[in-house]
Amino acid sequence: MQHDSAGFLRPLEELLAVARTGHVTDAAAELGVPQPTLSRSLARLSAEVGAPLLLRRGRGIALSRHGRLLADAAERAVAEVEEALRAIRAEVDPGAGRVRLGFQHALGADLVPRALRVFHDRHPRVTLQLAEGGAEHLVADVAGGRLDLALVAVLEPSTGTGLASLVLGTQPLRVLLPRGHHLAGPGDHGASGRGSRGAEDGRAGQVALTDLAEEPFVAMATGYGLRTITDAMMREAGAPRRPAYECEDLATAGGLVAAGLGFTVVPAGVDYPGTVEVALDAGARRAERVVQLVWSSAGPPAPVTALRDVLEETLPGLLGASPPRDDRAGRAAGHDAGPRAGHSAEHGAGHRT
Repeated sequence: MQHDSAGFLRPLEELLAVARTGHVTDAAAELGVPQPTLSRSLARLSAEVGAPLLLRRGRGIALSRHGRLLADAAERAVAEVEEALRAIRAEVDPGAGRVRLGFQHALGADLVPRALRVFHDRHPRVTLQLAEGGAEHLVADVAGGRLDLALVAVLEPSTGTGLASLVLGTQPLRVLLPRGHHLAGPGDHGASGRGSRGAEDGRAGQVALTDLAEEPFVAMATGYGLRTITDAMMREAGAPRRPAYECEDLATAGGLVAAGLGFTVVPAGVDYPGTVEVALDAGARRAERVVQLVWSSAGPPAPVTALRDVLEETLPGLLGASPPRDDRAGRAAGHDAGPRAGHSAEHGAGHRT
């Protein structure tokens, strides 16, 4: 794919394409130029630098030490030029442009599509580039300028330097067990005929993480929001666990649970076949995760602001929370003190405007 900054940093983009593909032929195809033309351009770039940038490795090529130094700088330069061009185009035509939105996998099944339907109806000319991943990676991508907005679900609302955030609501968390599990409660005994241990000690219909000490733990991979949440809850309960399985998709985790290979913690309502959700007793903490929107506090372009406003308007209602009050001028900078829908936190830029 060609970057939007083509014409400004063309030789550097060519070097990056070769670094990505490992072959001049593949890079030329990606850039849409003849291979001889690309080879001559790379040779000119090496001559200008005064050092070889590429090394032959079998049938492919690799960057030399000097090539890697230049490619690392080129990647940053191209990203900055792309951002500048996008901002300029957004200012000239605020009704169009492109917005890069990242979100966790579980939020993309229902919440995000319903909100984007509203956004599309209002801004049909804006292009959306969507990305899915773990909470930590998504926030890092916003901080690094690779995403404009990130929708994440975390244990406690927080934001890094140069980022702003808005808590949109919360999602209850449940223990996911295989159907027929003896802790699944009286409505799902299976062959064992036993009820929930939580019911035996006064926690009717609830299961604590300590009740699952002997059960294999199916976890999300490190860096994913649910993994961070469950690790923290287990430490607080005095029952830290080493996962038996680590997954990058909740559907896979649900399949492992359905197969009887362990338990996991999920947002309420995932409804995986062969499983049952049981209320989670998190002790002094409420068994929920905070859904938070994160963006750069450096003044996003108009299309980004438009999508942010639609998400702020629609998602609290979809999450069952009250819509945020329209009191932006009175929202203070700093970390959010609690998961109140509509409360924003900005760092490094003062009040949200």
